[in-house]
Amino acid sequence: MDHHGAFIHRYQLVSQNIYLIRFQCGKFFSVQKIFSAAKSLRVIITSSLCMIAEIESYNAVKNELKFFATSGVRIKLLISLNKEEMTMDQLRSEFGYRTSTILPVLAELKSKDLIYQDDRRYGVTPLGKLISLKLIDFIKTLKMQKIQKTFWLTHESHMIPELFFASIGLLSNAYIVRDTSANPFATHENFVNALEGCSVVKGVSPILYPDYPNIFKRLIESGVETQMLVTDQVLELLHTKFDVILKDIINKPNFNLKSTYEELRVAFTVTDKFLSLGLYRTDGTYDFGTDLISEDRAAIEWGNALFEYYWDRAVEF
Repeated sequence: MDHHGAFIHRYQLVSQNIYLIRFQCGKFFSVQKIFSAAKSLRVIITSSLCMIAEIESYNAVKNELKFFATSGVRIKLLISLNKEEMTMDQLRSEFGYRTSTILPVLAELKSKDLIYQDDRRYGVTPLGKLISLKLIDFIKTLKMQKIQKTFWLTHESHMIPELFFASIGLLSNAYIVRDTSANPFATHENFVNALEGCSVVKGVSPILYPDYPNIFKRLIESGVETQMLVTDQVLELLHTKFDVILKDIINKPNFNLKSTYEELRVAFTVTDKFLSLGLYRTDGTYDFGTDLISEDRAAIEWGNALFEYYWDRAVEF
């Protein structure tokens, strides 16, 4: 499709959705419906324009993509050299390949300025390091989707902010904890037990378990550095049902509480030892019986960055 045809196609998409919006709104053009329609139209226009640009980008680099996709040897060598410089003997020992297999691949990688040779040692160039890190992230993402496929398909994972969703491969070493018919509280018990021994606890939550206030009160009184971010609805519940506990801890030097008007569709706790992530199901209800857990350092750093993202947008209590 040429540029003129692509423009006509986008125009048709937008026109079709204008009619859909008019149909949905009917003759009662409430403010809520108008804003909802405008938001939908903005997303449609933006998505259709970006889609064409990304396809054009793909066309420009499709040969480079094939270069890696058609050779596992290239990927393995580049990723290994990203970790450290290696000699031919080390590469042979690492993978069990013959020199006749490795040499042509090294030559190909050198021709694309992805690796260099210093005497008998090979290493990655800055460009090679960038490409290898992207390959590693892509591999981790595919691994995660393969192992945790059901979790991501049955939950509103797309509600994780896009910047962080794009690096979701950092959770590839996570595991799932679920309630069972024999123990319908397994997920909650696992979370509470995991908090023992932590020195730093940061939480973001649009939901409130009845025993959360007492659990966090004990943590705070034992000296654990605690930061909590909740929705306005949860804050109201805390005032209504747990005001005595809230007054006991609110002025503790190791406790900070913030609230947000923003609709949160993700609940997570990140500590110095683990990340615990909970999501809403695709039917809109929160899944109390399933948590994604990771003790991996990269996942904890991802959780800390996500926490700071929400924390900076919230209001001090």
